[in-house]
Amino acid sequence: MAEGKRYYWLKLKEDFFGSKRIKKLRNMAGGDTYLIIYLKLQLKAMKTDGVITYDHLEDNIADELALDLDENPDDIRATLIYLASCGLAESSDDSLFFPFAVENVGSESSSAQRVRECRERKNALQCNTTVTEVKQLCNGEKEIEIEIEKEIEREEARPRARTRFIKPTVEEVRAYCAERRNNVDAERFVDHYTANDWKVGKNPMKDWKAAVRNWERNEYGNGKKKEQNSGPASYDISRAEEKAKTTVPKLVKKEKR
Repeated sequence: MAEGKRYYWLKLKEDFFGSKRIKKLRNMAGGDTYLIIYLKLQLKAMKTDGVITYDHLEDNIADELALDLDENPDDIRATLIYLASCGLAESSDDSLFFPFAVENVGSESSSAQRVRECRERKNALQCNTTVTEVKQLCNGEKEIEIEIEKEIEREEARPRARTRFIKPTVEEVRAYCAERRNNVDAERFVDHYTANDWKVGKNPMKDWKAAVRNWERNEYGNGKKKEQNSGPASYDISRAEEKAKTTVPKLVKKEKR
């Protein structure tokens, strides 16, 4: 059974405007506009695990977002530069990732919303009515309360639909990695999660593309996590061969006594 419409909302922590990164953003010339753009970007990304994809409808992602958000392209560009500089956004060739849009998102189905509203009406009725007044309720009011109880029971008994996770093939993972232009080993990725029954920690995986992006961010492209602050190892073959030719082991001849 379909779950119906789903509602999302973005939660702001109580110290959001007290954050140094937000204060610095607001103190910039045009900072209030940049802050509004940042909130719009989070709202756009909250339904897609914090990711906004570049569809190549414009020459660059800033112009495309300006068209989508009804904002000035230069303001979008300045906002993205600042967000990337302080860790509030991560960018790649074809997408943007907003980590706080993942951490601060809430959602509920339309059926859950109806149940919650029914309970709120019931609680309001109980709180505003004394025991004596309850006994004096007219038949119409009693029927409303009975209908609320029935609605709650129906919603709680109704099975919740779950999105079915479809395991990707190596070819699908490889194609997605090629699209993102990363070095994630598709075969190792599939083998790793197959061995772990496609779980992330103890929880079943919901989005394998998000897992690929996580590998990409943690630099698992070569099958091993790269050491921090160390570049790729370099090895000059010609110099090594030359050294091998000129280096002769010294033999020490023992004198006979």
